[in-house]
Amino acid sequence: MSFSAHVKNEILSIESENDCCMHAFAYGMLLFSRAFSSFDISLLTEHSGIAEMYRKMLIKVCKVEPEFYKTEAGKYKIEVKTPQDRLRVLETFGYDKKSGTLRLNWSNISDECCKAAFLKGAFLTCGTINDPNKSYHLEFVVPYLNLSKDLKVFINDYDELTSEPKVISRSSNYVIYFKDSEAIEDILTVMGAMNSCLELMGVKMYKDMRNNVNRKLNFESANLDKTIDAAAKQIDAILHIKNTVGLSYLSNELREIAELRLENPDMSLRELGECLSEPISRSGVNHRLQKICSIASTIK
Repeated sequence: MSFSAHVKNEILSIESENDCCMHAFAYGMLLFSRAFSSFDISLLTEHSGIAEMYRKMLIKVCKVEPEFYKTEAGKYKIEVKTPQDRLRVLETFGYDKKSGTLRLNWSNISDECCKAAFLKGAFLTCGTINDPNKSYHLEFVVPYLNLSKDLKVFINDYDELTSEPKVISRSSNYVIYFKDSEAIEDILTVMGAMNSCLELMGVKMYKDMRNNVNRKLNFESANLDKTIDAAAKQIDAILHIKNTVGLSYLSNELREIAELRLENPDMSLRELGECLSEPISRSGVNHRLQKICSIASTIK
């Protein structure tokens, strides 16, 4: 099961608390089901639960019994067949045969408690969300420009949704979408999909932790590479001095660190400093080795 289907199943499991919220929920489902007019009121979906809920809302809220059947392609289609029943559905939400239905009728979601219900209904029929393991993306796909503008205004005016969505056109549709994980968490919370929200947050925490570990490992690996390169240059310089003028050419303190480096090519500067007859700091060891490299360069 996809993450989007998981979210929708969770939303479907939430029952409306009162009649006004059920009305707003049904309105969201029907208005964004791609066909909502005096000529056609229908839904085509692969999700049996959404199909059954759409049918239930038509019966309970609109007092209309639609046709419900499965297509040859395996999808579920729910359709209000007669003009009289379609008009009854439209009138339920404040439309008539002549009025346009491609704009949002705000009177259906006038109460504060109904906003979440309306958003849930809209998401069920025109929304989708990506698996957070792959990417953060939630969108509403609306086939009509003015209706997409109204939905965007609705989301922008919702106090609990602090991030403004982006809008693009895709094929013949208008897509209202979020890519910010926190904005998606807010929408899931508003719609009551708390388990899905917690799952997204868990994935996000895991990703952040993994990225922090990777950054730390990359940093340590880069430092190790630098240490190895520096040690190789130091040993090359010491060997050059040894094979030309001999290590006796060096002062006692330089000869001691040179011999110690040859014997311990993997030691860090701090460890080298601690092994000297008179221990010195890391910076002191680095200074002596740089001096040896300078002497070798002069000899060359």
